[in-house]
Amino acid sequence: MSDKTPMPHSIIRNLTAASAPLMGRSSVQELKRKAAAARAQRDWALDTFYRRKICGLDPAKPANWIQFGHALKEAGFHERAREAYEKARELEGQNPEAALQLAHLAKIQGDFQTAAREFATASDLGHVDVERLAFEQKLLRKIDNSIVFRGVNPSAPKSALRVFLSVPGGVVHEDSKETAGAGLGVADYSYSFAMRGFIQAFEELEVDYTVIDKPEYIADIRDRSGASINIHLGFYPPERMRVLKGAYNINCFAWEFDRLRAPTEGLSHHAFADQAQMLDVADALWIPSQHGADTVRASVSKPVERVAAPVLSNLARRPRTRRPDLRELERIGRDLASISWEPLSILPRMQPAFDTTARAKAASLPAILSTLAGDERPEIFLTVFNVHDYRKQIEPLLTGFMRLLEKHPNALLLLKMTTPHRAARVANRNLMEEQVFDVGRLIPPMVSDRIWMTEAVLTRAELNRLYDAATYYVCTSHAEGQNLPLIEAMGRGVVPVTVDHTAMSDYISDNDAIVIPSEVRPLDIRLSKRYQMFGTHTHYVTPADVTTALEKAMSIEEGDYAHRSAAAFEEVRTQFGLAPFAERFWSIVDALKAQEIKHDA
Repeated sequence: MSDKTPMPHSIIRNLTAASAPLMGRSSVQELKRKAAAARAQRDWALDTFYRRKICGLDPAKPANWIQFGHALKEAGFHERAREAYEKARELEGQNPEAALQLAHLAKIQGDFQTAAREFATASDLGHVDVERLAFEQKLLRKIDNSIVFRGVNPSAPKSALRVFLSVPGGVVHEDSKETAGAGLGVADYSYSFAMRGFIQAFEELEVDYTVIDKPEYIADIRDRSGASINIHLGFYPPERMRVLKGAYNINCFAWEFDRLRAPTEGLSHHAFADQAQMLDVADALWIPSQHGADTVRASVSKPVERVAAPVLSNLARRPRTRRPDLRELERIGRDLASISWEPLSILPRMQPAFDTTARAKAASLPAILSTLAGDERPEIFLTVFNVHDYRKQIEPLLTGFMRLLEKHPNALLLLKMTTPHRAARVANRNLMEEQVFDVGRLIPPMVSDRIWMTEAVLTRAELNRLYDAATYYVCTSHAEGQNLPLIEAMGRGVVPVTVDHTAMSDYISDNDAIVIPSEVRPLDIRLSKRYQMFGTHTHYVTPADVTTALEKAMSIEEGDYAHRSAAAFEEVRTQFGLAPFAERFWSIVDALKAQEIKHDA
C-alpha cells in the first residue's frame, strides 16, 4: 500500500466524536498509566478502551495509534488493528515501527507475502531492531507449511497421518543467543521447551509434523492437510487453550497444585477463565506428571494420561563415575568464559548501592574458580529458574547454603536465572523482589562471594556445559509440573539435591538423589495472590533441612556419587526416552484408525 493511499475513516470519525467530552476529565498521561496497568494484567478489552481514548485526545501522534493497534490485535480485532497501524503510517510515512507491526499482523493471519514485504519495508526504513528483522525474514524464507494455509490438490492421494503442534510462544531456537532469548522468561515460555521434546520425538519416529501459529484461525484442517488422520498437540495452560478444528485435539499442559482453580477464585469474567471447562474442550489431555494427571482427572470428563515431554537430545553419553575434578572445571570454565556472574548482594533500603557494587564485582567462571583455596576441588551446586516464578522457593536455599559455607567455604552455588527484563541488569534486585521479599517481614542481609548469579542468555551448548560443571543440581520448589531443568541435569549425570513431591515423585528417590524433606501447608498470602487459589496446599522446605541435605551431599563417598549419577541418568532414559512416548502416541493413532474404519463401514 502506498503511503498516500486513503485510509478507512471509521476509527477516526468515532474517536473524534468521542474525544470532546473526555477533554478535562483525564489527562493523556493518566490514561496511558491505566492502559499500561490493563496491559500488564492482559486485560486487552480494557487496554483497548483506554488506548481508544488516548487516540481521541491526541490523534496526531503515530505512537498512540501503534499502541492502539497492539491492544486491538491482542483483543482479536485484526482488521481494526490494521487500520490503526495504517493510521500511524499515514501520519508519518517513513515509520518503520508501523511497517514492523503490519508485518507481525500479516504473519499471524497467514499472509506471509505481505509479512515479508512489510518486514523488508521496516528494514529499509532503518528500524533499530536489525537482528530481529533479519531473523524474521530468514524464518519466513524457511516456512514450509504454506500448504496448510493454501489447501491441497483434492485429487492427490491422502497421506495416512499428519501431526500439527502449536504453542503460545512459538518454537524455541537454542542455537544462538539472539533467538534463544526472544521469549525467555515471559509467561508460559516453558511450554515451548516442552514442545521441543515432542518435535524431536516425531523426527525420530519419522512422523510428518507441522508447527502452526494461531490454530483457531483455520476453519477445518481436513480441507487442507490431505491426511486421513489429523492430530493436533496443543501446548497451552487452560486459560489460553486453542484447538484445531477437524483434528483430534490433545492438550499438553503441566499442573502442580492439588486441585484446579475454582471458577469463584478467578478475577476475570472472561469465558476462558474456568479451567475445568476449558480443558474439557480438548479430546484428550496429556499431563507430564502422575500427580498432575490424578489432580486434573478429578475435575474433567475427557481422558487424562501421564505423558511427559520427551528428553532425547543433549544427554551425556554415559553417567558419571566421579565428581568433576579441578582440571575438568578449568576446561569447562574456559568454554563459559564469556558469561558474566554477579555475587549475591542483597540489603533492603540500600539495594541500589549494593546493585552497583555487585555489578562492579562481576566475574567469569574461571575468575570465580581462581578465588578458591589451594588445589581443593570445589563442589558446585547449580539451580536454573525463572526469577519471577514464585513456586521456586529460593530464599530457604540461599539461607541454607550460607549456613553450609560456615563449614565448607569452598562450595559454590550458581543461580542461572531467566527474566524478560535482562536489559535493566538488576539481578540482585530481581532476586530480592521476586524470591525473597514478603510484606510484613524483615529481610536479613544476604551477601556472599560463594553465591553467584547470571541472567545471561545461554545457548543449548553453553547450558550443557554449565550442567557439566555442576556436582549437584538443587531444587527447593514448592511444586513442579515436570521440571525440565532438573531432568536435563540428571541426563548430564548430575546428582540432584532436591525435594521429591509433585512431579519429582515420578523420578526422584533416595536411590538417585539426596532428598530435601518438605512439609505440606496451606498456600501463604503471597502464593494465594499470585496463583489466585485459596485454601489449597503446597510444599515448604526449611533452611535447616536444606543445609542438612547439602552437607549430606558434600559427604557422600565417590562410589555413592557414581551410583546416584547412574540411577538418575537411567531414570531419564527410561521415563523420558522415545519408547514410552512412542507407545502412547501409536496407541492413539491406532484408536483413531479403528474409528475411521468403523465410520466408513
